[in-house]
Amino acid sequence: MSSARARRPAAAAGAGVNAGRRRLLTSTLAAGVWTLGHAALPTAQAQPAPGPAARQAGFSPWLQFAPDGSVTVLTNVAEMGQGTISVISQIAAEELDVAFASVRVQPAPLAPQFFNPFIDNYATFGALGFRVSYAVLAPVCAAARHMLVAAAAQRWAVPAVECSTADGGVRHAASDRRLPYAALLEAAAALTPPDKPVLRPPRDWKVLGRSVPRADLQAKTRGTAIFGIDVAPPRLLAAAVAHAPTFGGTLERVDPAPALAVLGVRQVVSLPAAVAVVADGYWAAQQGLAALQPRWRAGPNAALDSEALRATLRQAVAAGGGAGFPADYDPRLDGQATAAALRGAARVVEATFDVPFLAHAPIEPMNCTAQVGAAGATVWLSTQAPLDTQRAVAAALGLPEARVTVHQQLIGGGFGRRLEHDFAVEAARIAQALRGKLAGRPVKMIWSRATDLAAGFYRPAAAARVRLALGTDGMPQALAADLAHPSLLDHSGLSNAEPRPALDWSASMGWARQSYAIPAMDLRWTRVEVGVPCGYWRSVGASQNTFFFEHTIDLAARSAGVDPMAYRRRLLAQQPRALAFVDALAAAAGWDRPAVAGRYRGVAISEANRSISGHVVELSVTAPGRFRLERITAAIDAGVVGNPDAVQAQMMGGTLFGLSAALFDEITFKDGRVQQSNFHDYPLVTAAQVPPLQVVVLGNGDRPAGIGEEGPPTIGPAIANALLAASGTPVTRLPLTRAGWSLA
Repeated sequence: MSSARARRPAAAAGAGVNAGRRRLLTSTLAAGVWTLGHAALPTAQAQPAPGPAARQAGFSPWLQFAPDGSVTVLTNVAEMGQGTISVISQIAAEELDVAFASVRVQPAPLAPQFFNPFIDNYATFGALGFRVSYAVLAPVCAAARHMLVAAAAQRWAVPAVECSTADGGVRHAASDRRLPYAALLEAAAALTPPDKPVLRPPRDWKVLGRSVPRADLQAKTRGTAIFGIDVAPPRLLAAAVAHAPTFGGTLERVDPAPALAVLGVRQVVSLPAAVAVVADGYWAAQQGLAALQPRWRAGPNAALDSEALRATLRQAVAAGGGAGFPADYDPRLDGQATAAALRGAARVVEATFDVPFLAHAPIEPMNCTAQVGAAGATVWLSTQAPLDTQRAVAAALGLPEARVTVHQQLIGGGFGRRLEHDFAVEAARIAQALRGKLAGRPVKMIWSRATDLAAGFYRPAAAARVRLALGTDGMPQALAADLAHPSLLDHSGLSNAEPRPALDWSASMGWARQSYAIPAMDLRWTRVEVGVPCGYWRSVGASQNTFFFEHTIDLAARSAGVDPMAYRRRLLAQQPRALAFVDALAAAAGWDRPAVAGRYRGVAISEANRSISGHVVELSVTAPGRFRLERITAAIDAGVVGNPDAVQAQMMGGTLFGLSAALFDEITFKDGRVQQSNFHDYPLVTAAQVPPLQVVVLGNGDRPAGIGEEGPPTIGPAIANALLAASGTPVTRLPLTRAGWSLA
């Protein structure tokens, strides 16, 4: 996409090599099950058509019809494996009564009328894909359907209510007349769109609400899909990069001669905190980089040590006194009431937790192809935030934003890391630095896996001290949570909040506005800044806070002598939707039946993005400190479900993402340097380590809810709770390898 017009790059060259790199992976994961609710979507939740003053005749700019009857829908949601292209096609097919296969989806231009109205940005995050797409595009398509019907009714001189749509055309049943949309486009475009287009209610859906083959599946399995790393415009150069080994470090000097002696190396580019080697190909660039011996100034963070940081975080939460979250985050937030409840409690359950920095580690490492010339700059990349990227590249190069063109590609894993634009700016600066005959040529910068893991924007390392005041009945009266970690808002380049607010709102995620009947809460956060760039990680603050919260709930249930699932049912007795979710999860996991001898179960649930999600884990202990996962049951109530298969896949992917983090992942520092360099010491969970996994998809809400961020938060605490049941010992540290547990 660009600021003016969406264009597909001249990047198909080289796509044929993808087939050898990508293999269709198969899995032994058990088939999921789903049930769909049929509550009607309230009209107020639909994005209305523009008002008469701002509206122009014709179809919405989001929608384009072709003479052959095919339909193109524009989107501001990035496709990064979550299936957005497919569900958008389903929305259009449903509301327009056209064949699913006839719908094409393309990125919308970087123009204000295509910004996401929920966030006033052009970015993909917060599990907003289906929610935003439905709110924006369903009314657009419904309005177009209304206009096409009106055009046909005028031509036939019949009332519009006597006409219906099907198979890409309008039909008048009484006279058995039919016109394809192609014959009505000119007349329909001259009509005024309706102010409040009527959407199809879910109970009448024929395409939405069903599982359909992924629109992008064929290209991805054949290796013809173009990701950022596949882009290959003519005269392409390659660049490899080395960064200062400590955050805040800078390049002191480098002799380019050893790199220039490598065959194929063309230029060495010095940047303030990095050095890049530009060559005819990536292998030559890497070899040239390895030949260099840059000297670095260490900077202010050269003494950073993970164990020392852990001690600092735990000391901070023990001291308390952090900034308190006000009641507008949750009406129950009341420090005085919480303090009184803790003083008068029959029992207080208390635990102190800590978790490490975590990387995103997408399979497609950070990369960007950039070309800078007299007319401006062009970048091709996999990004979740093309608008922020355009702005940042323009600022770095001293160009007007309109002179920076951004071509958004398919994403081989985002998870929040591609909300940042540091790698795009770096590629653009390398391209700008090309000299002589190289000037103006495109250069593809690729970070090695080691560079990718060491380049920052991690999930913050954090600690929490949690106290739960229990009454004589063993049920919570108040909760106090003292948190300490860096503020991701201090570092992230995402245009999502003021740069340095007094409170990092992500610290409240997983605590505030949960349905548990806890009368009072006190949530406090202490900023501990260590100079490590932190950013959004899939499910953000909920990824660690749900572990703190849900393990404390199990400790409370154990203290009260109540089954953990029954304890949660009591806490949710006045919340019908959440209680129904817990009952469905328990039934699918067979919780109310006695466990097989030698097996132990743990449960955790979470609420975010209007969804309710959770896991039950069943495991066995094979030796002291060793356990085997026997079964995982995942569930999500996603409100109104657009594509059950996509929801199931998202929950599976999120489960495995969170499972890797819970079992063994961490980013650690020694002498200011990241100690992990590849998947041998930052592993991803393998198929052999995953037990049978069942996903239950529920649709009990009245509007679409989030899906993409709902898998990671609860898998870790569900395992921790199962290990608590097995051993009687709390798990207060992740990954589990740091808590004395490992997979058998």
